[in-house]
Amino acid sequence: MTLWISVMIVGIAIDLITSNFIFFNFSIGAFFAICADLLGLNTPIQIFIFLAIGIVSLIFSFKYLRKRFKNIPKTYPYESEYIGKMIEIKSDVGREGQVFFEGIYWTVQSDEPLKNGDTALITGISGNKLVVKRLEE
Repeated sequence: MTLWISVMIVGIAIDLITSNFIFFNFSIGAFFAICADLLGLNTPIQIFIFLAIGIVSLIFSFKYLRKRFKNIPKTYPYESEYIGKMIEIKSDVGREGQVFFEGIYWTVQSDEPLKNGDTALITGISGNKLVVKRLEE
């Protein structure tokens, strides 16, 4: 029984630290394995109960969480502030290349080639790339 209590505590602790909520499901399985131990069931049955309840709990919680968080829009907490700012291009990057902006090397995409000395306006973010437009001088 102490093994199942340890498994349950470790599962809950890992989920509190990582906020994945995956191991918590197996903590539920460990709880039922403790109940099986208290009922006097043998170890293979306890292991089966642990795995069965843990996996079923994982499946149901995954389906619930996927539905619940499916339509949450992606937010870029700091990066969204970059839209509308200007970048000075320090080297030729073509239609896609790397620039140093706000202390980070970013990949930029542009409809037209960018050359050294050009100024570009950030018009959006696509994944981990800044979408820019060259400003006419």
